[in-house]
Amino acid sequence: MIDEVVLDNGLTIYTYVDKRRHTNTVQFVTRYGGLYKDFKYNNIDYHMQDGIAHILEHYIVEENEHGNFLEKLGEMQMNTNASTHKLMTNFYFTCVERLEEGLEILIKGINNVTFDKDRLEHLKNPIYQEIRGRSDNKFYHLDIEEENNLFHNYKFRSIGGTLEEVRKTTVEDLELCYKAFYQPSNQFIVISGNFDKDKIINIIKDIYKDLEFDNKKVEIIKIKENKSVVKKESTIYYPTPKDFVDVCYKIDVSNYTPEERLKLDFYLHCFYKDFFGVTSKLYKKMVDEGIITNGIGCGDKKTNDYLVISFGSYTDKAKEFSKYIDLEVNNLKEFDEDLFNLTKKNSIISFILRDDNVLSVVLPFVDNIIEFDYPYIDKIEDIKKLNYKEYIEYISKLDFSNKTITTIKNKD
Repeated sequence: MIDEVVLDNGLTIYTYVDKRRHTNTVQFVTRYGGLYKDFKYNNIDYHMQDGIAHILEHYIVEENEHGNFLEKLGEMQMNTNASTHKLMTNFYFTCVERLEEGLEILIKGINNVTFDKDRLEHLKNPIYQEIRGRSDNKFYHLDIEEENNLFHNYKFRSIGGTLEEVRKTTVEDLELCYKAFYQPSNQFIVISGNFDKDKIINIIKDIYKDLEFDNKKVEIIKIKENKSVVKKESTIYYPTPKDFVDVCYKIDVSNYTPEERLKLDFYLHCFYKDFFGVTSKLYKKMVDEGIITNGIGCGDKKTNDYLVISFGSYTDKAKEFSKYIDLEVNNLKEFDEDLFNLTKKNSIISFILRDDNVLSVVLPFVDNIIEFDYPYIDKIEDIKKLNYKEYIEYISKLDFSNKTITTIKNKD
């Protein structure tokens, strides 16, 4: 069971106590990621470029009262890191001992940052290396191309930004985003493991007594987006052993409740196996006809009010592959009840086994908050309640009418 406490400053603390454990984990999450570029702060509208959330993550880690606080935590034998996602930035550590000391270093480090132009320029160098490293991956370019093809008004390309965008980022940009988003009311901490809950909460309260914040509310600007796609088909040229084709659908899910989105997440997992897995009729048909020789990659991601579902594979027959995928998603008839029940059974087993690792419990909880705005810890009972009839209803009402097809080819 996860308990919730909200401090007077707006910070939410979630605790998951398990006395069987020897380790403790801390996730310090700020609701600020690569997607949050358009926002209102202090009654002023701002429209930022890609990459700032990621640069700010690096800057916070290294330019605070502790120097590099991840290095300091590492010296204390803690496994620690930080990461930037579309919708959040997460600083975290795992420890066996010195939980209280680790919390103080993490909280004070994140909340005591000094902004300096020269230090920013110095910190850009490793970020340039990250971007250059990603540029060797053809799927990095595929993601950017698809984002541009799918969305008219969401001008998001990548969490890390481009080299030019990083060069243009100023220390004033960072400080603005830091003040706007790095406030307790826009953050939460998840602590899990073997610890005294009341003691830890009181320690966190004491740490925050000495910290000051603007307490000006930041508001994400809602960007209106058309249901149609910008471009229905495109080709990018990059070294590849074989042509790769990705069929990407843009689906409006703005009317779904958080609980419905969470259910849909499970039902999509069943859907991919049912219609596109290695035992599916479509897979066997495309292999028999020589369209593909390997599996069909299936995946989804949420961008604001839209769910993007993609199906990709290496193939020399892009048109045939795309045609079969489109026919399949728009003529869903042969749902497999036995496969659904098997997937459901395997999910229940996975839920039971994840109890071996406390992070396997906590990380899906963090995802539920960030992805679905739903601070809920999944339970076995929730999986048991899912049913075949509802599965068909959820998948059948998805609108697969808006798509873009992107092909990766070698240059001639």
